[in-house]
Amino acid sequence: MAAPDLKAFILRSEVLHLYRHLLRAAKGAQDTGARAELRGEIRRQFEAQRSRQEPEAIRFLLSDGKLKLKQLGEMLGMQT
Repeated sequence: MAAPDLKAFILRSEVLHLYRHLLRAAKGAQDTGARAELRGEIRRQFEAQRSRQEPEAIRFLLSDGKLKLKQLGEMLGMQT
């Protein structure tokens, strides 16, 4: 079983990975204003949850974020 510090480190790295992926996905927005708005909203959502310490809550938020990443990718993929 991994030490609590290692688990926290791994969870934090997953959060950062998701954050980077969301920001990269936002680059797919064709409109500059929409792109800036998406990046701002992603940043706000992560900042709002920054103080979370409970691993269960963080895992739930990660799961929700991955779903939103998928939806964002599908939405931006439909742009022409």
